[in-house]
Amino acid sequence: MQTEYCELCGAPLTKKGRLVQIEGAKPMKVCDKCAKLGTEVQAPRPASAGFGRPTIVRKGSAQVPAAAASRKRDMFDYMEGDIVEDFPKRIAAARQAKGFSQKDLAFVLKMQEGDIKKLERGEREPTEAERKKLEAELGIELLDTGGDADALQQGGVAATTLGDVLQVKRK
Repeated sequence: MQTEYCELCGAPLTKKGRLVQIEGAKPMKVCDKCAKLGTEVQAPRPASAGFGRPTIVRKGSAQVPAAAASRKRDMFDYMEGDIVEDFPKRIAAARQAKGFSQKDLAFVLKMQEGDIKKLERGEREPTEAERKKLEAELGIELLDTGGDADALQQGGVAATTLGDVLQVKRK
């Protein structure tokens, strides 16, 4: 069994911890010491069958959790990493190395020339589809997967917690 830690101070949780809401933030699982800083809320109850009626379960139907069904997916759900900060320089340098003008690159990628200009000036980031087209045509990498940052946080306790950043005012 994996040890759970307080989301506020990072201390190992005894028992199950407490679900506490602190100053309007979303409820978080904290230790007994940090629970004094907010108001305790009840954990959401699991869905139960209604008044003794049998529940019909169909084979092959996967039930989607209510939280996942209510949130619409956005482009960040599909991205593997962050766009690198120097993407305008990378795009322009690779385009010039291939001998393309901005108009030629736009034609090859089936994009607007104005979009290529905006990307090279850094006025906007490429969409996921544009990023894939640019990477394939120009042979460049525009995603920063952050491999070394993830390796540091896999240690467990060493990850930064809210308590490391927050200064608590005691009365």
